Amino acid sequence: MKKIIAILMICGLIIAMSGCGNMAVGLGNYTYKKVHINTLDYSGCIEIEKWYDTERGIEVMAKEVGSLFLSEGTYILIGEKCPICAHGEGE
Repeated sequence: MKKIIAILMICGLIIAMSGCGNMAVGLGNYTYKKVHINTLDYSGCIEIEKWYDTERGIEVMAKEVGSLFLSEGTYILIGEKCPICAHGEGE
């Protein structure tokens, strides 16, 4: 019985310590530094600190503007260099 409890505690510790980039919840590699936004009013990249995935889009904590909700189809998460506006070159 003690072995089972110890194994469950170790598994729980491993899951709790596993990194998931700057995404708030989830497993996997979800580290993104920028988000490219393309709407009628704005088109460009902003730097992000943390993001949350929802069923209808993402909520982003941006360094410049604070919290944003971006609906599906209006954004692209970027790891290093934006393929659209080349934001990130020389940084």
